[in-house]
Amino acid sequence: MKQILSVLLLVVVTPVAWCQNERIRVGEIEFFGVNGYDIGKLRTSLPLAAGQEISESEFTRLRTAIGETVRQATGRPPTDVAFVCCNAQGAASLYIGLARPTAVADFHYKPAPEGSSRLPEHAVRLYEEAMDLNVDAVQKSAVEDRSKGYALSSYPPLRAKQLAFREFAVEHMKLLRSVALQSATAKQRAIAVHILGYGRPSMSQINALVSGARDPDEEVRNNAIRALGVLAQSGAAIAKNIPVDLFIGMLNSRTWTDRNKSAFLMAVLSARRDPQLLRELRVRALPSLIEMARWRNPGHAGDARMILGRVAGIPEAELVKLVAAGEVEQIVSAAQTAP
Repeated sequence: MKQILSVLLLVVVTPVAWCQNERIRVGEIEFFGVNGYDIGKLRTSLPLAAGQEISESEFTRLRTAIGETVRQATGRPPTDVAFVCCNAQGAASLYIGLARPTAVADFHYKPAPEGSSRLPEHAVRLYEEAMDLNVDAVQKSAVEDRSKGYALSSYPPLRAKQLAFREFAVEHMKLLRSVALQSATAKQRAIAVHILGYGRPSMSQINALVSGARDPDEEVRNNAIRALGVLAQSGAAIAKNIPVDLFIGMLNSRTWTDRNKSAFLMAVLSARRDPQLLRELRVRALPSLIEMARWRNPGHAGDARMILGRVAGIPEAELVKLVAAGEVEQIVSAAQTAP
């Protein structure tokens, strides 16, 4: 099977993890759920600006002020304020969700489980150590091999942790599914779905990850959908077993990570160019995809740009060149005018 090598994205597209006394520079400030609001005016009224350096305590204060600014401008508080690391210059992007007055959710989260299932402590430590190593991996420009259905980094220390995930998952699939579906502790569920992605592919694995994608906890959903996307990249036989309806709806989510990860998964699944899937994406998610495609961070906007190009019918080789060249408006225009 052809090896798939991708830039390591796990840390790049997750909320900032602050170190003590660290200051992080604000990069792009973007919005979603725009709905005709005057974004230029709203951006200039915010209590922070691109290029500003802030600490964790300052961001906590500014987050409250951002919420009040958005409420005054739109009549509603923001649906999300996500500070996401990092762009090519090492700055964090700020994503602010705006509420639509008459919006109806295209999907629903499931209730939180109340069970007592738990992972052993060494599995929890393994996850925490791997998450810490992701920062080093990104700084060293590591890549991921996803051809086996799970992520293996080219950065040796992280790769060793990921191989340990694989060993644990193969031996403890039943426990991982139990924790992912039943544990009352959100962190336990988040760790379980992450490691579950390293198990042997099966419908029970896919079903547990799809259930995790509807979890009320953001980290659980993030980990579950990413695992599904990596699984889907390993081959068409696995990809066709992943239901698409939920994830099309999540492209319209009020939460940034839902949009980010569902776009990643739909970019993988839309590569098959199934006509029905492309029609559904156009009918149900075109405005949201256009918003995301226009974000200035290519790492956060690239998946939406690829999906839009496929909706527009742009040949794949040409689309890849357009995305690489940053020809966003050409892709958007083609998607808007496609029959």
